[in-house]
Amino acid sequence: GGGPSSAAVSPVSTSKPSSSSSSELASDRAKANRKEKKESPFTIQPLPRGTSEDLVVGQRVYAIGNPFGLDHTLTAGIVSGLGREISSGNTGRPIYDVIQTDAAINPGNSGGPLLDSDGNVIGINTAIYSSTGTSSGVGFAIPIDPIEMFVDQLLKFGRITQPILGITFAPDQLVDELGIEGILVLKCVDGGPAWKAGMQPTTRDSFGRLVLGDIVVGINDTKTKTSLDLYRVLNKLSVGDLATLDIIRGNAKEKIDVTLMDSQSVMPKMLNVQSIIEEMRAGGMDNEEEEE
Repeated sequence: GGGPSSAAVSPVSTSKPSSSSSSELASDRAKANRKEKKESPFTIQPLPRGTSEDLVVGQRVYAIGNPFGLDHTLTAGIVSGLGREISSGNTGRPIYDVIQTDAAINPGNSGGPLLDSDGNVIGINTAIYSSTGTSSGVGFAIPIDPIEMFVDQLLKFGRITQPILGITFAPDQLVDELGIEGILVLKCVDGGPAWKAGMQPTTRDSFGRLVLGDIVVGINDTKTKTSLDLYRVLNKLSVGDLATLDIIRGNAKEKIDVTLMDSQSVMPKMLNVQSIIEEMRAGGMDNEEEEE
Protein backbone atom coordinates (compact mmCIF):
# COMPACT_ATOMS: atom_id res chain seq x y z
CA GLY A 1 0.00 0.00 0.00
CA GLY A 2 0.13 3.56 -0.38
CA GLY A 3 -0.68 4.39 3.22
CA PRO A 4 0.76 7.25 5.17
CA SER A 5 4.35 7.11 6.26
CA SER A 6 5.01 5.68 9.66
CA ALA A 7 7.87 8.09 10.29
CA ALA A 8 7.41 10.03 13.46
CA VAL A 9 6.68 13.70 13.04
CA SER A 10 7.72 16.12 15.75
CA PRO A 11 5.06 18.66 16.57
CA VAL A 12 5.92 22.33 15.96
CA SER A 13 4.74 24.75 18.57
CA THR A 14 3.23 28.00 17.32
CA SER A 15 3.10 29.52 20.77
CA LYS A 16 5.37 32.41 21.77
CA PRO A 17 8.31 31.32 23.94
CA SER A 18 8.63 32.56 27.45
CA SER A 19 10.95 35.44 28.28
CA SER A 20 13.43 33.13 30.02
CA SER A 21 13.61 30.74 27.10
CA SER A 22 13.88 33.71 24.73
CA SER A 23 16.91 35.12 26.57
CA GLU A 24 18.51 31.69 26.65
CA LEU A 25 17.94 31.36 22.92
CA ALA A 26 19.49 34.79 22.27
CA SER A 27 22.49 33.84 24.41
CA ASP A 28 22.94 30.60 22.51
CA ARG A 29 22.76 32.43 19.21
CA ALA A 30 25.34 34.98 20.33
CA LYS A 31 27.70 32.17 21.36
CA ALA A 32 27.14 30.43 18.05
CA ASN A 33 27.85 33.63 16.12
CA ARG A 34 31.08 34.21 18.07
CA LYS A 35 32.13 30.64 17.43
CA GLU A 36 31.26 30.93 13.74
CA LYS A 37 33.25 34.13 13.38
CA LYS A 38 36.20 32.57 15.15
CA GLU A 39 36.14 29.45 13.01
CA SER A 40 35.16 31.17 9.75
CA PRO A 41 37.46 30.20 6.89
CA PHE A 42 36.84 33.58 5.24
CA THR A 43 38.89 35.79 7.56
CA ILE A 44 40.80 38.50 5.70
CA GLN A 45 44.39 37.51 5.01
CA PRO A 46 47.04 39.49 3.14
CA LEU A 47 48.16 38.08 -0.17
CA PRO A 48 51.55 36.36 0.03
CA ARG A 49 54.34 38.39 -1.47
CA GLY A 50 56.28 36.78 -4.27
CA THR A 51 59.35 37.98 -6.11
CA SER A 52 59.71 39.54 -9.53
CA GLU A 53 63.37 38.67 -9.83
CA ASP A 54 62.93 35.20 -11.32
CA LEU A 55 60.00 35.88 -13.66
CA VAL A 56 60.21 34.41 -17.16
CA VAL A 57 58.43 35.34 -20.35
CA GLY A 58 55.52 32.99 -20.99
CA GLN A 59 54.59 32.14 -17.40
CA ARG A 60 50.96 32.46 -16.34
CA VAL A 61 49.83 35.54 -14.44
CA TYR A 62 46.51 36.85 -13.13
CA ALA A 63 45.34 40.44 -12.69
CA ILE A 64 42.79 41.47 -10.08
CA GLY A 65 40.98 44.80 -10.09
CA ASN A 66 37.79 46.78 -10.63
CA PRO A 67 37.72 47.50 -14.38
CA PHE A 68 34.97 49.99 -15.22
CA GLY A 69 33.66 49.61 -11.64
CA LEU A 70 33.20 45.84 -11.93
CA ASP A 71 34.79 44.82 -8.64
CA HIS A 72 36.43 41.48 -7.88
CA THR A 73 37.36 40.94 -11.52
CA LEU A 74 40.05 38.39 -12.36
CA THR A 75 41.74 38.20 -15.76
CA ALA A 76 44.41 35.75 -16.90
CA GLY A 77 47.36 35.98 -19.25
CA ILE A 78 51.08 35.51 -19.48
CA VAL A 79 54.21 37.55 -18.92
CA SER A 80 54.71 39.03 -22.38
CA GLY A 81 57.92 40.89 -21.68
CA LEU A 82 60.31 41.99 -18.94
CA GLY A 83 62.50 45.02 -18.35
CA ARG A 84 60.15 47.42 -20.11
CA GLU A 85 60.35 51.17 -19.56
CA ILE A 86 57.32 53.45 -19.41
CA SER A 87 56.84 57.08 -18.41
CA SER A 88 54.72 58.19 -15.50
CA GLY A 89 51.59 59.97 -16.64
CA ASN A 90 51.82 62.32 -13.64
CA THR A 91 55.49 63.30 -13.44
CA GLY A 92 56.98 62.18 -16.75
CA ARG A 93 59.61 60.22 -14.87
CA PRO A 94 60.55 56.87 -16.37
CA ILE A 95 59.55 53.66 -14.60
CA TYR A 96 62.00 50.83 -15.15
CA ASP A 97 62.00 47.03 -15.26
CA VAL A 98 58.24 47.00 -15.80
CA ILE A 99 56.41 43.71 -16.39
CA GLN A 100 54.46 43.51 -19.65
CA THR A 101 51.41 41.22 -19.70
CA ASP A 102 48.52 40.39 -21.98
CA ALA A 103 46.19 39.81 -19.03
CA ALA A 104 43.37 42.29 -19.61
CA ILE A 105 44.06 45.51 -17.73
CA ASN A 106 41.56 48.35 -18.05
CA PRO A 107 40.74 51.60 -16.23
CA GLY A 108 40.02 50.50 -12.68
CA ASN A 109 42.74 47.86 -12.57
CA SER A 110 45.47 50.25 -11.49
CA GLY A 111 46.72 49.46 -8.01
CA GLY A 112 45.45 45.90 -8.15
CA PRO A 113 47.81 42.94 -7.78
CA LEU A 114 49.37 40.86 -10.51
CA LEU A 115 49.64 37.27 -9.25
CA ASP A 116 51.62 34.21 -10.28
CA SER A 117 50.12 30.72 -10.48
CA ASP A 118 50.65 30.20 -6.73
CA GLY A 119 48.70 33.34 -5.83
CA ASN A 120 51.80 35.34 -4.88
CA VAL A 121 51.90 39.07 -5.64
CA ILE A 122 54.57 39.69 -8.25
CA GLY A 123 53.54 43.16 -9.39
CA ILE A 124 51.10 46.07 -9.18
CA ASN A 125 48.99 46.78 -12.26
CA THR A 126 49.63 50.31 -13.38
CA ALA A 127 49.14 51.13 -17.07
CA ILE A 128 48.10 49.99 -20.54
CA TYR A 129 49.25 50.80 -24.04
CA SER A 130 46.13 51.57 -26.02
CA SER A 131 44.77 53.98 -28.59
CA THR A 132 41.22 53.50 -27.32
CA GLY A 133 41.74 53.64 -23.55
CA THR A 134 40.78 49.99 -23.14
CA SER A 135 42.81 46.79 -23.09
CA SER A 136 44.66 45.98 -26.28
CA GLY A 137 46.65 43.12 -24.84
CA VAL A 138 49.56 45.30 -23.76
CA GLY A 139 49.42 46.00 -20.03
CA PHE A 140 52.12 46.92 -17.56
CA ALA A 141 52.72 46.16 -13.89
CA ILE A 142 55.38 47.54 -11.56
CA PRO A 143 57.48 44.63 -10.22
CA ILE A 144 56.99 43.83 -6.56
CA ASP A 145 60.66 43.77 -5.48
CA PRO A 146 61.39 47.55 -5.58
CA ILE A 147 57.99 48.40 -4.10
CA GLU A 148 59.25 47.56 -0.60
CA MET A 149 61.22 50.83 -0.57
CA PHE A 150 58.09 52.82 -1.45
CA VAL A 151 56.04 51.04 1.21
CA ASP A 152 58.65 52.00 3.81
CA GLN A 153 58.37 55.63 2.69
CA LEU A 154 54.59 55.55 2.91
CA LEU A 155 54.72 54.13 6.43
CA LYS A 156 57.34 56.67 7.52
CA PHE A 157 56.22 59.84 5.72
CA GLY A 158 52.69 59.05 4.55
CA ARG A 159 53.74 59.63 0.93
CA ILE A 160 56.44 58.83 -1.59
CA THR A 161 59.49 61.09 -1.34
CA GLN A 162 61.21 62.02 -4.59
CA PRO A 163 64.68 63.56 -4.75
CA ILE A 164 64.95 66.54 -7.09
CA LEU A 165 67.56 69.05 -8.28
CA GLY A 166 65.09 71.93 -8.26
CA ILE A 167 65.50 72.95 -11.90
CA THR A 168 63.26 73.54 -14.87
CA PHE A 169 64.87 72.38 -18.09
CA ALA A 170 64.16 72.71 -21.80
CA PRO A 171 62.24 69.98 -23.64
CA ASP A 172 64.46 67.41 -25.33
CA GLN A 173 63.09 68.38 -28.75
CA LEU A 174 64.21 71.98 -28.32
CA VAL A 175 67.67 70.87 -27.18
CA ASP A 176 67.97 68.65 -30.27
CA GLU A 177 67.07 71.59 -32.51
CA LEU A 178 69.90 73.57 -30.94
CA GLY A 179 72.35 70.73 -31.57
CA ILE A 180 73.00 70.25 -27.86
CA GLU A 181 73.45 66.96 -26.05
CA GLY A 182 72.49 67.44 -22.45
CA ILE A 183 69.98 69.06 -20.11
CA LEU A 184 69.61 72.80 -20.74
CA VAL A 185 68.77 74.52 -17.46
CA LEU A 186 66.10 77.20 -17.89
CA LYS A 187 65.41 78.04 -14.25
CA CYS A 188 66.71 77.19 -10.80
CA VAL A 189 64.07 77.28 -8.11
CA ASP A 190 64.95 79.82 -5.41
CA GLY A 191 66.16 77.99 -2.33
CA GLY A 192 66.35 74.69 -4.18
CA PRO A 193 69.33 72.33 -4.39
CA ALA A 194 70.67 73.60 -7.74
CA TRP A 195 70.19 77.24 -6.70
CA LYS A 196 72.16 76.62 -3.50
CA ALA A 197 74.94 74.93 -5.48
CA GLY A 198 75.30 77.96 -7.76
CA MET A 199 73.89 76.50 -10.96
CA GLN A 200 73.25 79.13 -13.61
CA PRO A 201 69.87 79.29 -15.40
CA THR A 202 69.06 80.68 -18.84
CA THR A 203 68.86 84.49 -18.68
CA ARG A 204 68.78 87.59 -20.87
CA ASP A 205 71.64 90.00 -21.35
CA SER A 206 71.40 93.79 -21.25
CA PHE A 207 70.19 93.78 -24.86
CA GLY A 208 67.40 91.33 -24.12
CA ARG A 209 69.09 88.43 -25.88
CA LEU A 210 68.86 84.95 -24.42
CA VAL A 211 71.98 83.57 -22.78
CA LEU A 212 72.10 79.82 -22.36
CA GLY A 213 72.28 78.48 -18.85
CA ASP A 214 74.28 75.50 -17.63
CA ILE A 215 73.99 72.29 -19.61
CA VAL A 216 74.01 69.12 -17.51
CA VAL A 217 75.95 66.46 -19.44
CA GLY A 218 76.47 63.98 -16.62
CA ILE A 219 75.44 62.98 -13.12
CA ASN A 220 77.45 60.71 -10.85
CA ASP A 221 79.71 59.67 -13.76
CA THR A 222 76.72 58.77 -15.96
CA LYS A 223 76.22 60.71 -19.20
CA THR A 224 72.92 62.57 -19.56
CA LYS A 225 71.98 63.26 -23.16
CA THR A 226 68.23 63.46 -22.48
CA SER A 227 65.90 64.05 -19.56
CA LEU A 228 65.29 60.29 -19.31
CA ASP A 229 69.00 59.75 -18.67
CA LEU A 230 68.80 62.24 -15.82
CA TYR A 231 65.72 60.64 -14.30
CA ARG A 232 67.26 57.17 -14.49
CA VAL A 233 69.96 58.26 -12.07
CA LEU A 234 67.75 60.42 -9.85
CA ASN A 235 65.28 57.56 -9.36
CA LYS A 236 68.04 55.49 -7.77
CA LEU A 237 68.99 58.22 -5.31
CA SER A 238 67.37 59.38 -2.09
CA VAL A 239 66.59 62.72 -0.48
CA GLY A 240 69.77 64.06 1.13
CA ASP A 241 72.13 62.27 -1.25
CA LEU A 242 74.96 64.22 -2.86
CA ALA A 243 74.83 64.27 -6.67
CA THR A 244 77.90 65.32 -8.64
CA LEU A 245 76.88 67.06 -11.87
CA ASP A 246 79.05 67.49 -14.95
CA ILE A 247 78.02 70.74 -16.60
CA ILE A 248 79.01 72.89 -19.53
CA ARG A 249 79.13 76.56 -18.60
CA GLY A 250 80.06 78.75 -21.52
CA ASN A 251 82.85 76.82 -23.24
CA ALA A 252 84.17 75.12 -20.12
CA LYS A 253 83.29 71.92 -18.32
CA GLU A 254 82.82 72.03 -14.57
CA LYS A 255 81.67 69.79 -11.74
CA ILE A 256 79.26 70.91 -9.04
CA ASP A 257 77.89 69.01 -6.06
CA VAL A 258 74.17 69.22 -5.36
CA THR A 259 72.44 67.91 -2.22
CA LEU A 260 69.09 66.51 -3.34
CA MET A 261 65.94 67.73 -1.64
CA ASP A 262 62.41 66.35 -1.31
CA SER A 263 60.11 67.37 -4.15
CA GLN A 264 57.46 68.49 -1.64
CA SER A 265 59.84 70.91 0.08
CA VAL A 266 60.65 72.69 -3.16
CA MET A 267 57.61 73.83 -5.12
CA PRO A 268 58.94 74.73 -8.57
CA LYS A 269 57.64 77.87 -10.21
CA MET A 270 57.42 76.75 -13.80
CA LEU A 271 59.02 79.04 -16.31
CA ASN A 272 57.08 79.85 -19.47
CA VAL A 273 59.17 77.79 -21.85
CA GLN A 274 57.06 78.56 -24.91
CA SER A 275 58.36 82.10 -25.31
CA ILE A 276 61.95 80.87 -25.24
CA ILE A 277 61.18 78.14 -27.78
CA GLU A 278 59.57 80.61 -30.16
CA GLU A 279 62.46 83.05 -29.90
CA MET A 280 65.10 80.37 -30.44
CA ARG A 281 63.31 78.95 -33.46
CA ALA A 282 62.88 82.45 -34.91
CA GLY A 283 66.64 82.90 -34.84
CA GLY A 284 66.76 85.20 -31.87
CA MET A 285 69.57 83.14 -30.34
CA ASP A 286 73.03 83.42 -31.83
CA ASN A 287 74.90 81.55 -29.09
CA GLU A 288 75.71 77.87 -29.58
CA GLU A 289 77.28 75.56 -27.06
CA GLU A 290 80.17 73.43 -28.21
CA GLU A 291 80.52 69.78 -27.23
CA GLU A 292 83.72 68.94 -25.44
